[in-house]
This record gives sequence, structure tokens and C-alpha cells, in this order.
Amino acid sequence: MAVVAKNLQPGVMLTSSAVAVVTAGAGATVITNAVLSNPTAAAVDVTIQIQRSGGSALDVVPSRAIQANDTDLLPELTGRVLASGDQILASGAGLVCIVDGYALS
Repeated sequence: MAVVAKNLQPGVMLTSSAVAVVTAGAGATVITNAVLSNPTAAAVDVTIQIQRSGGSALDVVPSRAIQANDTDLLPELTGRVLASGDQILASGAGLVCIVDGYALS
């Protein structure tokens, strides 16, 4: 078995529609940390969901306001294990999302 530290999402600017920010590859993927930053001049609401392969999207963070020029470390994602094809979805217009973790194969 190989364990490889990875930038699961090296950085993406979110929109108001939910998009996949992490999609697990073959084997398991473990999220070690995630950060959202708000470089805009106003508070922005973020929603984070998990969608298991073949399943429906479920809210992990239903709605949270990230204040202007602030960050959130998303503790709800720390330690989350994703199987092949599972996705983390996020929405929040103008927010920047970064996710790190390990891929196990």
C-alpha cells in the first residue's frame, strides 16, 4: 500500500452553483485539512456537501457565512474518508477553496 500526500484541490474560486472541488480517485482518499478564504468585500455564504459515488449530495455544512477578508478551516472535512468516485461539492461565490490530504492505493 502506498500513502501519498497530495493537494487534493490546490485552489479554486467557487461560484454560486455547487461544483466538485475534490473527486476521490482509485483507492481511499483522506482529507487532512481544508481552508476557505473570502477575498471579497462582503460576507459570502458557503455550502459544503459530500456525494458518495452513485448517491445523492448530502449537506455537511448547510450554510455558513464567511466574512469579508476572513477564512474558515472547515473542521467538518478533517479526517473525512472518501472512496473511489466520492466527491466534495462546494458553492460560495468568490470564495477560494484549498484541500489537502492523502491518497491511499
